[in-house]
Amino acid sequence: MEAPHRGPLLWLERLSGTLIVLLSIGYAGDLHRYLGVSIYDAQLLAAGLTLALTTGFLAIARTSVGSLLKVASLLAAAVTLGVGFYLAIDYINITMEAPYLPFWLVALSGVVLAALMLNVVPSVGMGIFVVVLLFMAYGLFGHLMPGEFRSRETMFSELAIYLATDANGMLGQALKVAVVIVVPYLLFGKLLSACGAANFFNDGALALMGRYRGGPAKVAVTASSLFGSISGNAVGNVVGTGVVTIPMMKRAGFSPAYAGAVEATASTGGQLVPPVMGAAAFIMADMIQVDYVDIMLAALPAAILYYVAIFINVDLRAGKRNLLAVPADAIPSGWGALKAGWHFIIPFAVLFYALFELNMRPERAAVLATIVLLVVSFVMGYKGQRMKARDILPLIADTGRSALDLIIVCAAAGIIIGVLNISGLAFNLTMNIVAAAGSNVIVLAVITALISVVLGMGMPTVGVYILLATLVAPALVEVGVPVIAAHLFVFYFGLLSMVTPPVALASFAAANIAGASSWATSIESMKLAWPAYIVPFLFIFTPALIFDGTWLEVIWTLATAILGIYMVTAGIVGFFRRSVTLAERGMLVVAGILALLPASILPGFIWTDVVGVIGFGILWAMIRPVAQAEPAEARAG
Repeated sequence: MEAPHRGPLLWLERLSGTLIVLLSIGYAGDLHRYLGVSIYDAQLLAAGLTLALTTGFLAIARTSVGSLLKVASLLAAAVTLGVGFYLAIDYINITMEAPYLPFWLVALSGVVLAALMLNVVPSVGMGIFVVVLLFMAYGLFGHLMPGEFRSRETMFSELAIYLATDANGMLGQALKVAVVIVVPYLLFGKLLSACGAANFFNDGALALMGRYRGGPAKVAVTASSLFGSISGNAVGNVVGTGVVTIPMMKRAGFSPAYAGAVEATASTGGQLVPPVMGAAAFIMADMIQVDYVDIMLAALPAAILYYVAIFINVDLRAGKRNLLAVPADAIPSGWGALKAGWHFIIPFAVLFYALFELNMRPERAAVLATIVLLVVSFVMGYKGQRMKARDILPLIADTGRSALDLIIVCAAAGIIIGVLNISGLAFNLTMNIVAAAGSNVIVLAVITALISVVLGMGMPTVGVYILLATLVAPALVEVGVPVIAAHLFVFYFGLLSMVTPPVALASFAAANIAGASSWATSIESMKLAWPAYIVPFLFIFTPALIFDGTWLEVIWTLATAILGIYMVTAGIVGFFRRSVTLAERGMLVVAGILALLPASILPGFIWTDVVGVIGFGILWAMIRPVAQAEPAEARAG
């Protein structure tokens, strides 16, 4: 009975997905300028979101079992398509009418918001849906909240129009990242898989790291740290390297959510790595009038701790899940792989050259690299696998459908950001809580960290740093925190918003590639990056972690911090030379915390480091590895 509808609906889904990709590619290639057409970013985003929401309703209709749901979904798709494209086409006139709050615009905004919310649950789950509803409720009723949480009163008509049409709401930076930047990189990744390049890189990774447990994940961490240092864009880093590394990690036995978390965490931290550290580091040098070399050196110890922590987690997780070295007979020849697939390096060389030498926009560089990849794929394949002309259109359609969840979740994130803006919650909270903290450095640091994560939601690195450096960092400096430490502190926590729910854009992008839940990937990212939430506090209270001290102090502080991170991570993961008991996990965590506590925070705290080191020695002697590897656990968790 439903078979006749499935063919046309699937065809419409593919058409809509194709249009999403072509829209993004055309905009990235400045096609509208060559045609003499002026297009605002918000018009592009409205069109892209409309296609995504329409595709979502078509997918619901295609998979529904009841005729009523099917008809309702098709009707919703038609209404969304009409209303959404009217918003995109007549956007300039609509924004001119917005201040007058006309009823027709309230109705239009309500349709768009309802279409988004109806797509959130089937696309990304109930968690984001509930969070967005709570923020929208605060936007409407925040003026009834007590004390400092009270916001200005906002009418429903004003809130709906602002969230649906303003460039600081749903059509804002978060959605722009998805539609403009991520889609071209997703297409690049799909092409890599279709032409054999993914197999080439997998063979290369196996040849390089296959002899070590968790090798593919370690390759992902290394690649993302290097690429992220100079890209300055956590999400761009995820989609640029994740299209290769995440499938490799999944094939190695890591769960999709964990593979996505490794990529998201490593990609986010790339901007902490000297010498480039993304564009924000140069702005920091200019704002605080400090030589860039000093910032680079101050950031180095914390960057080392960040990536050592990820490597430790990957290694221990691989050990616990018995993801041991690949058998020697299954490891391909590195030289053989290079001879068969050396040409796949050319598109990446073009991508890096366009990004860093030509300073090309990330999305345009991705389009250029995709064109080069197409050329080399048609001419040369990899071990018999080669692109064919008939594969291109289905691949483009598949890319659009793959981008669907990310576009919807980024639009939902835009609602959260919009509520923060229109209610004044972000700025009011900043001023009042910083004042309430008084001169207590620890309380102020904790509050500052929370504010930095909130203000960093969905914002690009440069924007969030400038905002935090202006609003929050001066308070830390006033209570005696060194100026570089204060600015690095807010910079780090602003970046961590990329992997911290509810607006964890890097985690969402990685989850999309991994085929995992956005929420589950974000939670895994937080667990993986737990030391990153601690390290900034360490260098506020430990000058040696920003190279402000003797070499002996710097080396001792780094060594005990790494040891502490290793033991706490071992306790969290449940593996230390072997799987450990609950009591052993507790002892590892306690010893690790003692080693992590800064020796300079209070007189006599050097002894906590000493006790932590001694505890490590005792636990190393107590917990002996088993004679034989235990059977591999189920790899789905």
